[in-house]
Amino acid sequence: MKAFPLSKAAQSLPPLTEAYIVMPAGTVQKITIHSIRTDREFLIVSFQGISDRQEASKLRNAMIEVDVSMLPDLQKNEYYYHQIIGLSAVTTEGKTIGRVTEIMEMPGNELYVVQGTDKEYLIPAVKAIIADINLDTGVMTITPIDGLLD
Repeated sequence: MKAFPLSKAAQSLPPLTEAYIVMPAGTVQKITIHSIRTDREFLIVSFQGISDRQEASKLRNAMIEVDVSMLPDLQKNEYYYHQIIGLSAVTTEGKTIGRVTEIMEMPGNELYVVQGTDKEYLIPAVKAIIADINLDTGVMTITPIDGLLD
């Protein structure tokens, strides 16, 4: 089955890793990964017990999740999406902007979607704007440039 990875770490998962298939309706199924290989920007994933296209097609639009303990450690200032989503976004002056609800992948960089009280903000994930990410406090501090929060 073809899958779009949300993390580069996905391609390094070893065979026989237990995973969870989360269907769009919300049902969850435990499954074992047989193999993973890359194909351009996609991954080709095979699962134990799924041997033909018809069975694989039933998993269309599902998310493949693994236990966080299976993910490799990251370098300093690198984060997994699940670590960023849910952070509170504040400015360097201490003004609360909102909460990160989504990450959009763009050609140049990612955009953090921050939902404020009355407005949604798109914050580029670049060093010039992201001053600090503190996972312990759950706060992402941004240095807003002109027009970013208008």
